[in-house]
Amino acid sequence: MNQYCGIDLAVKRKTYVALLLKKQEGIEVHVFPKNNDEEIIEYCEGSEVVAIDSPLSYTKGFREVDKEMIRRGYKVLPPSWMNSLVERALNLSKAFNKVIETHPTSSAKNLGLNWKDYSKVKDEFDALLCSLVAYLYDRKEAMEIKAVDGRIYLVPKGYSVKIMRVNDSTFKLL
Repeated sequence: MNQYCGIDLAVKRKTYVALLLKKQEGIEVHVFPKNNDEEIIEYCEGSEVVAIDSPLSYTKGFREVDKEMIRRGYKVLPPSWMNSLVERALNLSKAFNKVIETHPTSSAKNLGLNWKDYSKVKDEFDALLCSLVAYLYDRKEAMEIKAVDGRIYLVPKGYSVKIMRVNDSTFKLL
């Protein structure tokens, strides 16, 4: 069984973490809030790929990769607006073998989903999308936006997935 971790990282609210499990009978995702970095590291331990919803580099203003995202019609914020988040993401990334940057709102756009429809569970939904990007990255199916200063991975446009909620913390992807 392969596992992939998605982290909707936060500084002032709870961080949601999704663990995607690829089993013989299909894909299952478990999403839980985590209080601190130690809990996140423990939960994601053993994951093939970890995808974090946070910039993984500092800069003043927009990075070139952010500008490329904007050119392609995605809405992103400059890392300089979230220095504490970037610092936390960089510290967390040291605990894992393979960490990638993702932007779940842009992945939702590629899936034809409006994040406002999921506003009551946005953090959970974002973590789930992060884990899906980690899985797709490992399968070489993720969309890559790259520039000289970074890469951001997304669910590709046209990707078809049905998300079924099984209970409060478990989802199936079909």
